Amino acid sequence: MKKTLMAAAVFAAAQPLMSVAKGLEEIHVTASRLDVPKSQLGASVSVLDAADIERLGYSSLMDVLRTLPGVAATNSGGAGKVSSLFLRGESSFRTLVLLDGVNIADPTGVQVSAQLQHLQASDIDRIEVLRGPQGMLYGAGAGGVINIISKKAAAPLSATASIEAGRYGTRNTGVSLGGSHDAWSFDLDVLDFSTGGFNARESDFSGEEDGYDTLTTRVRLGYQFSERLSLEGQYRRTDAETEYDNCGFPPSNDCLSQFDQEIVGVSGQYQAASWNHKLTLSQQEIDRKEGISPEALPFFTNGEIREVNYVGSNRLAGGKLLWGGEYEQLNYFTGSVGVTYGDEVLESTGWFTEWHSDFAETVFYTLGYRRDSLETEDHNSWRVTAALPVSLGDTQQLKYRASFGTGYRAPSPYEFSTNEALGPETSQGYELGLEYRWAQLLQVEMTYFEQEITDAIFYDSVFWRYDQDDGESKSEGLELSLGGDLNNKLAWYLTGTWLDTEDTTDAQRGGVPRRVYNVGFSQQWFSDKLTLNGNWQRVEGRIDGFTQKGLEDYSKLDLNAVYRLSPNLRISLRGENLLDRRYREVAGYYTTGAAVYAGVQISL
Repeated sequence: MKKTLMAAAVFAAAQPLMSVAKGLEEIHVTASRLDVPKSQLGASVSVLDAADIERLGYSSLMDVLRTLPGVAATNSGGAGKVSSLFLRGESSFRTLVLLDGVNIADPTGVQVSAQLQHLQASDIDRIEVLRGPQGMLYGAGAGGVINIISKKAAAPLSATASIEAGRYGTRNTGVSLGGSHDAWSFDLDVLDFSTGGFNARESDFSGEEDGYDTLTTRVRLGYQFSERLSLEGQYRRTDAETEYDNCGFPPSNDCLSQFDQEIVGVSGQYQAASWNHKLTLSQQEIDRKEGISPEALPFFTNGEIREVNYVGSNRLAGGKLLWGGEYEQLNYFTGSVGVTYGDEVLESTGWFTEWHSDFAETVFYTLGYRRDSLETEDHNSWRVTAALPVSLGDTQQLKYRASFGTGYRAPSPYEFSTNEALGPETSQGYELGLEYRWAQLLQVEMTYFEQEITDAIFYDSVFWRYDQDDGESKSEGLELSLGGDLNNKLAWYLTGTWLDTEDTTDAQRGGVPRRVYNVGFSQQWFSDKLTLNGNWQRVEGRIDGFTQKGLEDYSKLDLNAVYRLSPNLRISLRGENLLDRRYREVAGYYTTGAAVYAGVQISL
């Protein structure tokens, strides 16, 4: 009954809007593996472009993602420290993160998840967050998808240099160069972030600071052979060092972690009439060294992900057919000086197909199926979506949508090394949503969702191995997003997530808040030379995953001011946690206090 009432509430709240709407916004979304107008998309997706990211002002991509509905995150002690992202209450290792089409999950971890704390926001052009089980399109680990797309220079030649500095000895510098000539195009980005940090762990009474340094380099090169055929290659390297506490025996608070990530990808695309083919080859390698300390013996981990992805599509008389296949190899090694703790290689293959069509251009729907072959068993996934745009006026727009789908997570190499009988976790879920738009003045999106996971993989402390649970874990909730723009001078938004999660023992999942709210604005003055942006966040009802104790609710206010001295020169001043609230996202770890940062950017 509770579920029925929640679903009904979504549509009941929208009834006053139904007498007023026409022509849904034509934002195109690529997270569905096709360039699909948002008006025809039946699944939940949040989109942030470069302008949105710039207005928020955050240096960390994690902080940008926190402002979206259905997203929550935890951080253990400041920049670069261990962080987790929860999409509709699901852990990071059940969310697939793509960076320019490449899976950036870290196979060296106990569970395979992306190390989002090392990603900066300044070179990102677009973020698409596809919420809910997406195993049909993306395979293992796709309880949700975060699709991140880097910037590409639009001019024949452009260059940008920026620097920002502030509290905790923080310095953030970036240089980018890009352009195109004839059939060639290129981009080069170098990002250098460092901070002295603060004392991250409450149990460390020495007061020593836990700093963080990271250097990211990205190179992209593209060549357009003809209007039909193009080729693109990319290389990205991230080197990070993180200071932390409590390693070795006896425990030391003078510890260092080194993280090196290297990504190489090549993709080719061929378009002919109604046909489209895209082939991508990629390899990611991660080297980690943990526990570097005078009192500890460090251990090393190395992981690789090698992938081949093919996606094809064809426009037919009745719609559009999408198909594709994937091959993935995960390599994992861990050891210490002269000792090997684990060495594993996992392979999987999958193929999928999806039909996109409509009923009399009134209801747009998709039907999809996927088959994967894993180490221990094969797995099937499916998805059905429907979108009903309703024309109610010249400037107002309305859409009903629904999505049903399944997903799964294959065992990580580390989990599999402890128990080779492990099979995949499986998930399924549905959502009902409504979207409304009144020109630029008001946009509303409401979604009710429910999803569950079976065969969850957990650690059995009795047998010292990973095993699978017989029960079910569930999450259900309501997502709300409001926004608008008044005379192109004052833009505002409000997002809210109400979430009820349960593990297989019917207890609330650790780290996942029950309620998250974001309220933001962007105001322009002086012929758009000065822009003031703000975001207020409220987090309620979170418990710690280890202690199972409730953490305090908290509110946090961040402001970002940008003044353009000329078309090519701007200065910025931003503040985080300006009300200096003391709060915890993980028990035993501090979070940043009030901090102010000033910066300058020059572009040519």
